[in-house]
Amino acid sequence: MRLLNFRIVERVFSENEDKPTVLIANINGDPNVEKNLTKMEKIIEIAHEKKVNILIFPELTVTGYIWKASDPAPVWDLLAEGENNKIEKRLKNIKDSLTEGQGGLEYIFFSNVREKEKRYYNCTFILTPSIDYRQEEFIYAKVFLTPSERVFFSQGTDKRLSIDTRWGRFGFLICYDLCFVELPRQYAFVDGVDAIVTMAAWQSQAIREYSMMNTRTDHYYGFLWDLMNASKAAYNQVWSLGANWVGRHKKGRQYFWGGSGLWAPSGMKLLQASNINEELLIIHNVEIKSQRDYEKDDFNYRIDFHEFYRQMRHQSDGIQVIDD
Repeated sequence: MRLLNFRIVERVFSENEDKPTVLIANINGDPNVEKNLTKMEKIIEIAHEKKVNILIFPELTVTGYIWKASDPAPVWDLLAEGENNKIEKRLKNIKDSLTEGQGGLEYIFFSNVREKEKRYYNCTFILTPSIDYRQEEFIYAKVFLTPSERVFFSQGTDKRLSIDTRWGRFGFLICYDLCFVELPRQYAFVDGVDAIVTMAAWQSQAIREYSMMNTRTDHYYGFLWDLMNASKAAYNQVWSLGANWVGRHKKGRQYFWGGSGLWAPSGMKLLQASNINEELLIIHNVEIKSQRDYEKDDFNYRIDFHEFYRQMRHQSDGIQVIDD
């Protein structure tokens, strides 16, 4: 189905209509703030029409992803134009369209540039009626930055962001954070989240070849995206929801993997978007909490971990074990 130039893929997870409907945007970004905001607003309209409850956008939703340039000035200009405070009126209009506890669109998760103390941070923000998205406690700053990002962004602290909703508890990562197992483990074992949302600008192209084994891939980074979302879910017994850019960057010319999707707490992939084209994934009636409880009834990794390592304390290495 095509609507407003987006291919929409819909699936139904359960018959329980009290559970949330989730939209994951697998879209192509543009180094143009107005174009990206217009695209966001169109997708939000679709979310309202489809009675979506939770909408997830990729990394740096408003500005599009950065690029390597001999002259970084245009990148700085783009980040300054799209910085979160600069689009406050547009965000207010979006927030005012949301409902709370009424069966409509209630949460929008997006990533954008934030200026703080004359530094830029790549941050996750939450739009919902009951939260002030500008408050520190509801902002997550990306911890792990790639070399190209370090030119423009400062590193976030170890402060995590998790929120409680009536459907379950959600934690947040941004792109490269996905490569480090400690952060998802903290979300799952310490914060007790039911789902981890990853917003990304994850590229596809990298070569790995094992010639004697007659094995090669040109899309190693894409392989990692699929692998890490599945393993993040399986190792931690949480839902993994990933929203990624897709297609070619108009300035940097690199390709993004797309492959946005939904992985169950078993680690099994339930639905994944195109690696080439823009798509909106809509999954109805997702049983966030009950499905995670089902997995834990089989084997509860947290309990087994806690029992074995009861005397250990790893606060400095990213694993904190807390006695009950």
